[in-house]
Amino acid sequence: MKSVFMTVWLKEMTDALRDKRSLMAAMSYALFGPIMMAVAFMMVIKDAVSERDVYVHIDGAQYAPALVDFLGDRRIFAGDEENTAREIYLEIPENYEENIASAKPIYITVRSDYSERSDGSHRSRLESALREYNNTIASHRLTLRGISADVISPIRIDKQDTATKEARAAMILGTVMVFVLMAIFFSGMNVAIDGSAGERERNSLEFLLAQPVATHWLVMAKAAAAGTFALFGGVLSILLIPLVFVFVPLEKLGIDFGMSWLDQAGMILVLIPLAAFASILQLFVSFRAKSFKEAQTYISLVMFIPVAVIFAVEFTRFEHPALAMLPVTSQHQVLLATIGGQDINWLMVLGGAGVTLAVTAVLVAVVTKMLRSEKVVFGL
Repeated sequence: MKSVFMTVWLKEMTDALRDKRSLMAAMSYALFGPIMMAVAFMMVIKDAVSERDVYVHIDGAQYAPALVDFLGDRRIFAGDEENTAREIYLEIPENYEENIASAKPIYITVRSDYSERSDGSHRSRLESALREYNNTIASHRLTLRGISADVISPIRIDKQDTATKEARAAMILGTVMVFVLMAIFFSGMNVAIDGSAGERERNSLEFLLAQPVATHWLVMAKAAAAGTFALFGGVLSILLIPLVFVFVPLEKLGIDFGMSWLDQAGMILVLIPLAAFASILQLFVSFRAKSFKEAQTYISLVMFIPVAVIFAVEFTRFEHPALAMLPVTSQHQVLLATIGGQDINWLMVLGGAGVTLAVTAVLVAVVTKMLRSEKVVFGL
């Protein structure tokens, strides 16, 4: 029976490799995640380490030259003909100097459209500079009255970050691991559709099922072919991540990112059960569809369910012991632990892999039973 399995698997692989779209799809999804995230990180780092000049409208600058100079030291300037000011208006009242001298409150207005997101960071910088200048004036007023400025700030917070560079890497690069799991689900999708709904439309599925071969071996071989492409996409993503992020200056964010060959090998082993689960799930959905196009639509919708779960867990930081045992989430946790340099509980890893393979086996049995129905075989 092993020879039967290998024969069908080789047949499915040959058909898939002849279809250049399947190969390009597997490679494109694997390349998409790491490259996109690398570009995004480069833009984030550029904004974080280089503070750009901000140009705003300053009305009444002549009443508060010291404040204007203070803002200039923080690279906030009044707009001119060469540098167009953003739609942010700073209005300084005429009685500014008088109120400063008499230690009265000074009402400065910052007027802008706060629903405009593009100006959000610039407004924050302006408001932060004004708060800093306010604290400076308050400190000077207390000092002139013989009162220490420490009176108005009795509690000082000393932040001591005990996070390791690996932990910071896991926090920042966790999104990249999401794209590795996405590559698993999307890289073998075309192969799964073509080997199920596609063969049915070409009338080759009926001929294949008429052969003296047990149906479950055919199902397993088809799932293995799609799973091979899925695993190829995941492996390619893992291998590309350290190569792509070499060009990203993560050290400017205090991140020391490194991935050894041993770490990569461990990640690939963890992805094998997930690739099998993803492929048989896609076959199940494809055989439930009536046509090739309908299968594409259904799979595209179904595939976003595990992707949505991964993103939800990643961005909400939801934690529960069950996540370490469920398909998709268990593999996600192992990937995060690996890049975070944390100790991996291999017993939990094996448990998650076992549950994933168990669900895969159930789906194999379900698809095998489906193919014994004429309605499924002929798409009725």
